[in-house]
Amino acid sequence: MITPEKQVLNELTTADSVFLPVGFIDLEATLDGGQAFRWWRQQDGAYRGVVGRRVVTIIEADGGLLIRPADGKDSSGLGRSLSDYLGHDQDLDGFRARFADDPCLGPALRGYSGLRVLRQDPWECLFSFICSSTSNIPRIKLNVGAVAEMLGFLIGPDSHDVTFPEPEAIAECGEQFLRDLGLGFRAKYLVPAAEAVASGELNLSVLREAPYAEARNALTELHGVGEKVADCVLAFSLDKPESFIVDRHILRALHRWYDVPEKASLTYAANWARDYFGEHAALANQYMFHRERLARRAIEWGGAHISRALPEDGR
Repeated sequence: MITPEKQVLNELTTADSVFLPVGFIDLEATLDGGQAFRWWRQQDGAYRGVVGRRVVTIIEADGGLLIRPADGKDSSGLGRSLSDYLGHDQDLDGFRARFADDPCLGPALRGYSGLRVLRQDPWECLFSFICSSTSNIPRIKLNVGAVAEMLGFLIGPDSHDVTFPEPEAIAECGEQFLRDLGLGFRAKYLVPAAEAVASGELNLSVLREAPYAEARNALTELHGVGEKVADCVLAFSLDKPESFIVDRHILRALHRWYDVPEKASLTYAANWARDYFGEHAALANQYMFHRERLARRAIEWGGAHISRALPEDGR
């Protein structure tokens, strides 16, 4: 007997689609929650974006995700590339077992079970998080998307269907070009970063294999890249699961749930968290951030946001 869920999946599956049996992944929280900035929600609930040189749509399906090419090509290779992008090798079972009774993470794991840490292209990730300085998700998406559409190569039918420009293209266009696109003061940091990557002075592929401290030091040597931006890049693109990103919201959560001193510096808090959460620090960070953000919206905005927060956080 075919269940309604399997019937829906059968209707969604085509010759040019790939089903990834990865369990539940919350696409909104994972793809559009502050890790990546070039995913766009479609009317049917799918997310459309570019991974490598492929345009894809991803939609939640019973037991996993359905991946469909959106660039006129077949689905060859999409399963492998998307599994890699979505962090298929993360120790989710170990993370859940270790922190099931944690006062902050336990409820978050039960209430928001579908979060993942992405494994993005390091250059696009570095560029994006330099753009994140004193900004917000909609503005970062606008900035990163504008640069991609101006300098990237069109590989699909929509204006968003572009590859992210190589560092050489960013270096060549210059600071004023980026300022004219609305990137403001960030332009003076983006061009030197592009030059460092283009010249090989900063080899991002090598940093994937380097120890955490070495990779972090290499990133923070770039003008305009502080500890927070470096940890974002390390967590979301350079295979450093011990990375822990601290901003004022995370600092507040650490103080509330783990008795980290309220006036602790961001550096102290990050070091404490890396020691406490260990190899699960990046995952812990995302679950903590997601819980804190939804709780804050429920309290400050009310309405429908209350239902998205955990019951104990929405009042």
